[in-house]
Amino acid sequence: MKKKFTIHLDAILVIAILFCSLITLTIFQHSQIDELTQNNQALEWKALENNFNIDTQKNHIEKLELQISNINLQ
Repeated sequence: MKKKFTIHLDAILVIAILFCSLITLTIFQHSQIDELTQNNQALEWKALENNFNIDTQKNHIEKLELQISNINLQ
């Protein structure tokens, strides 16, 4: 007895729709990851810049406090 294998047209259509939706979702997720990566990198650079500015301001404050203490000693 021979077994006959048949694929129905509606099954092929469902598989094609699932495949297309999977590809579309993958492309969308990739674009979201790229955007989030760029935003993260920009925020990391901004945080580094802010830390540098804070350190610079602290050094300037220390220098001014030293000048004030020298003026008060005289």
